[in-house]
Amino acid sequence: MTSSCKTGADKTINSNYKFDTLPLPIDSATFYFKTKPNWQDTTVNAVDSFRNSWYSKMLFAMKEPVLKNYNGEKEVYRFTWLRTFNHPVSVRLESQNDIVKLFSKVCDGAGGYEPGKIIFDTTINLTQKQVDTTNLKLDNAGFWTLQTESRDTNGLDGSEWIIEVYKNGNYHMVVRWTPEKGTNFRAIGEYLFSISQIRNEMTGRDQGDY
Repeated sequence: MTSSCKTGADKTINSNYKFDTLPLPIDSATFYFKTKPNWQDTTVNAVDSFRNSWYSKMLFAMKEPVLKNYNGEKEVYRFTWLRTFNHPVSVRLESQNDIVKLFSKVCDGAGGYEPGKIIFDTTINLTQKQVDTTNLKLDNAGFWTLQTESRDTNGLDGSEWIIEVYKNGNYHMVVRWTPEKGTNFRAIGEYLFSISQIRNEMTGRDQGDY
């Protein structure tokens, strides 16, 4: 096993196996995404400092890896679901060397406030079929050409749907606030959630988005 340390906001630990372990943050100061000056800025794969701090706090609490600088052999698909009043959720699909794994995590806090602690953390083995279906849904949404942010439909309460993909040396992230049911972008997150073993995260509220 080899390891390396980086300083500043990109501090991570790297480990390499047949099925690589992705970079994990050393501390909570790590930013998971590139930062842009303000939300109106159209820089690709970047969010403003407020959202970067918010999203990063949630992902760090779920002990998720940083994907923005990954440059390895894996394909990685991650859905982060931050509902204002409900538990933060992360579902991450990874494929490498004919091995496919799905990592699912839930914290007991609220996505719009504090993340709390992990109450659900499981890894299951899947097949290429799930990877192919995920890619089909990405294609249906035109994922790789979507703007990173679209804030035309923002509101006070709802949910942040954050989709990140690393594939063939390319990384892209797209964030939408409470995407409408039936839309192709929403279908990506819904599918990744559906193949996870998370239970009871969409019950108790009509829309499941708050």
